[in-house]
Amino acid sequence: MANIKHFAGDNQLQGVHERNGKLVGYVSKADLFFVAGEGWQGYTAVERAVEYKSNPSRHECDARCFNATGRIMKCECACGGKNHGKGGFMAVAA
Repeated sequence: MANIKHFAGDNQLQGVHERNGKLVGYVSKADLFFVAGEGWQGYTAVERAVEYKSNPSRHECDARCFNATGRIMKCECACGGKNHGKGGFMAVAA
């Protein structure tokens, strides 16, 4: 059985739920704050969803990881999904 991890940038999000038609979550509970009449605020939009295998091989990340695409990417490497789909966002070292 696999589980789904949600990310915004390098941060894995917790407390992911739908809000105003979009998936949102938080990095840490310290980021949340309450606004009277509006409820809890401080949520971050989910950028990537990664299906992480329950028994991963935990192999070293490579181009398949960084350049992964799709609505839900699949992962079993050492990054735990953190690097999946970031190929388009990563700066090339000079």
